[in-house]
Amino acid sequence: MQKNELKLLWPFYLTALIASSLAVALPVWIVFLKNEFSFLQISFAVSLQSIATILFEIPTGAVADAFGRKMSVVLGIVLQGLLWLALPFIHSEILLYSAFFLMGLLRTLESGADKAWIIDWLNENNGSSLVQEMFVKIQSLHSLGSVISSLLATLLLFYVDIRFLFLVQGTGYILESICLFFFAKENIHRVKRSRVAVQFQDAADSVKNGFNFLFGSKSLLYLVIATTFAVCTKDFGCIAWQPLLVNLSLPPERLGVVFSACSLIGIGTPFIAKGLLKVIGREKHYLSLTTFAEFVLLASLYFVCSPFFPLGIIVYLFVSIISDLQSPVGSLYFQSLIPSSIRATISSVQSMIFAIFSLVITGIGGYTMDKEGPRMVVVYFSFFLIPAIVFYSMIKSKTGHPPATF
Repeated sequence: MQKNELKLLWPFYLTALIASSLAVALPVWIVFLKNEFSFLQISFAVSLQSIATILFEIPTGAVADAFGRKMSVVLGIVLQGLLWLALPFIHSEILLYSAFFLMGLLRTLESGADKAWIIDWLNENNGSSLVQEMFVKIQSLHSLGSVISSLLATLLLFYVDIRFLFLVQGTGYILESICLFFFAKENIHRVKRSRVAVQFQDAADSVKNGFNFLFGSKSLLYLVIATTFAVCTKDFGCIAWQPLLVNLSLPPERLGVVFSACSLIGIGTPFIAKGLLKVIGREKHYLSLTTFAEFVLLASLYFVCSPFFPLGIIVYLFVSIISDLQSPVGSLYFQSLIPSSIRATISSVQSMIFAIFSLVITGIGGYTMDKEGPRMVVVYFSFFLIPAIVFYSMIKSKTGHPPATF
C-alpha cells in the first residue's frame, strides 16, 4: 500500500467491493429472463440498451466534464439500483424493452465519468503515481466481490426465490451511491453560466473536441477500433455463457459456483499483468497476444458438446483470466493517450462506438442463438477478435512513450 493511497481512494475501493459483492443476480439473470422471453427478445432488449448508449453517451460525458463527474456517477448508480429492484416484476415485452433502454441511458451517466473522476482526483492531490495501482486494485476488488456475490447467489437460491436476488443487487447499487455521495470527494473547477443554451453549447463543443481529438490521434483511434471488436465478443458472451453452460448439462443452480471460482482466480490475475507486461514489453504486443489466446480458446468450443460441461467451464475460466489480464493494461493505456480536460468525453465517445457495434451484433446473435444455440454463436463471434488483433498491431508507440508500469 503506497503513501496516502487509502486516504485518497478508500471510498472508491469500498464501493467497488460493495457493488460487486451484492451483484447476486448477474450469474442467473439470463436464465431467469429466459423463463418468459426468447433469446431474440432478450437480445433486442440489450440492443435497446445500446441504442440508449448511442443517443446519450456523448452528451452525458460532456455534461460530466462541464458540471462534475461525482454528480453524474452517483445519479446514474442510484437510478440503476431502482431499476434492478423493479426488473423481477416485469412480464411484458414493452416493459422489458423500456427498462433496458433506461438502463442504457443511466449507464451513460456513469461510464467514462467514473474513471475520469478518480484520475483527476489523484492528479490534483499529488497522487498521480497511484493511478496504475488504482486500476489493478479496483479490478482485483471487483473479482473478490464477484466471488462473494456468486457464492451468495448460490446460497440464497437454496432458501429464496430467484427474484429476491434482483432485490439484493438493486440494494447494492443504492448502497454504492450513498457511500460515494457522502465520502468520495471531487475538485470541481466551476465555470459561471447564466443561460441553459450556453450549457448545451459547452456540451456540444466538448463533443466536437472529443471527436476531433480521437480522429486526430491514430494510436488512440486504432486502440478504440481494436477494443471495439474485442468488446463485441465479450458483450455477447455476457448473454451466451449462462445458457451455454446449462446446455452443456451444468445444473443452473451451480452457475454461481462456477462464476465464484472464476472471480476467485481473478483476484490475483490483474497483479500478474505487471510482470507479464514487463516481459512482453509494449502494450500493443501485450493486447495482441492475449487477444489471440482468447480467440483460440473460444474457437475451441466447437469441439465441446454435452454432457462435457467441465470442458466448457475450463474454457470460460481461461477466457475470464485473459479478460482480467487485459483490463488494467488496456484501461491505463487508453487513459494515458488522452488529456484530462476531455477525459470523460473521450471515454464516452469510446463507449458510444462500442454501443453501435453491440447494437448490431447483439440483435444478430440473439436470433442465431434461438436457431443454433449459444455454443455455436460464441464460436462464430470469436472471429471478431481477428480484426482486433490486426488493429492492436497497427498502433504506433509515441516517441518517448514507455510501456505502462504499475
